[in-house]
Amino acid sequence: MNLENSISDLLSHEPFEIDLNLKKKKLIHIAKLQIEHHLKNCKNYKLWYKNNSFISLEKIKNYKDIPFLPSSIFKYLKLESVKTKVKQVNSSGTSSQLKSNIAIDKKTSINQRKALSKILSGIMGKTRKPFYVIDAQPGSQLSSDGSMSARNAGMQGYFIAAKSIKYLLKKNEIGNLIIDLDIFNNFLEESKKNPVVIIGYTFMLWEYFLNNSSINFNNLEIHKDSKILHHGGWKKLSNLNVKKDTFVKSLTRKTNLNPNYILDIYGFTEQLGTVYPSYGYDGCNVSSYSHIIVRDINTLKEVTDGQSGFLQFISPLPLSYPGFCLMNDDLGHISKRIIDKNENENIQFKVHSRLNKAVSRGCGDTLPENYYI
Repeated sequence: MNLENSISDLLSHEPFEIDLNLKKKKLIHIAKLQIEHHLKNCKNYKLWYKNNSFISLEKIKNYKDIPFLPSSIFKYLKLESVKTKVKQVNSSGTSSQLKSNIAIDKKTSINQRKALSKILSGIMGKTRKPFYVIDAQPGSQLSSDGSMSARNAGMQGYFIAAKSIKYLLKKNEIGNLIIDLDIFNNFLEESKKNPVVIIGYTFMLWEYFLNNSSINFNNLEIHKDSKILHHGGWKKLSNLNVKKDTFVKSLTRKTNLNPNYILDIYGFTEQLGTVYPSYGYDGCNVSSYSHIIVRDINTLKEVTDGQSGFLQFISPLPLSYPGFCLMNDDLGHISKRIIDKNENENIQFKVHSRLNKAVSRGCGDTLPENYYI
């Protein structure tokens, strides 16, 4: 099968049920086709690949053999493997930070959307639910620094699982975010009768939901099958010394929901569509459509489960840019690896922090010395 058909074949599997040997065979096959595709279509990728003298494709037998790029390379180099018109997606961050610039074509977008849709249905059920967003509606109320725009842009993909979308916050006359009482009263009534989804950036849930004096949590009667989906924003909570356990305990205490219905979604712009959900206090789960490797921060060699290092992710989805095998600057470890009776491999990992500075290694002459920022 060619590259596009091989990706479609992998995405035909259930998001968390695939024989580990079959998954490995399919992912490595796709990775080889990806390398050929980007060598042919991306000049900078070809230069980097040749300068590093990687092993020949036929010798790639294991995940660790697949050459990886640092995800931050997209902040410094234009890496595109298409000649047609593409959409440019930028990573979030402040105006003073360099941002990744990712080229997304139609085929890549379809892959991303299909993978995300299947992962979301796998963790939230196939029935669409009303979504209540802990943020203000995008549009006329954009903040001057674009932060609200960036938050809403980062949330769009999750809305494919929504039956309806309502925003629980609005801006008052002086520009501060407050509860929209009309929408909140609607939420109170609907969440009593039917399962709903509360969604937002992690920091927004902490700041405007959990610690909002306008909300009387004694009046909440949220349906027991409702879910809370949050993502991103952990840096701000880390600055407040709020850890994940504290966050989950506070949510379960105030909403009376099962901790396993509180979903923390890990993902990053350079590999859109491939996300890693965690349930309650658990680590992030690796789906059928991706794989994770943890590498030592000094040697870049693969470490054993439980040891900390850089997180490397293999995702088959991108065609328009060489983002199928990336190591980012998050540190973490594999916290669980279980093979069930059906030979499905359940891998969980936990993220510790982001490395602010590191020495560049193994990326050849195309990579600036300060690629870790």
